Amino acid sequence: MNAVTESASTPPPSTGIAQLDEALANVNLTGPVAEHPEQLAAAVEVLQQTLRTPPQS
Repeated sequence: MNAVTESASTPPPSTGIAQLDEALANVNLTGPVAEHPEQLAAAVEVLQQTLRTPPQS
């Protein structure tokens, strides 16, 4: 099995929901994902809040 390497950084996804986009932009996925549990947990929390109470357009 070949190791996965990232040759170019990709921007975080854009959802159109400012709070969620900011949380995703704050997640640093360089290196093993297991090294970033706090960032991932914060992004998941914002996602859960957004799903529970969607922003009013």
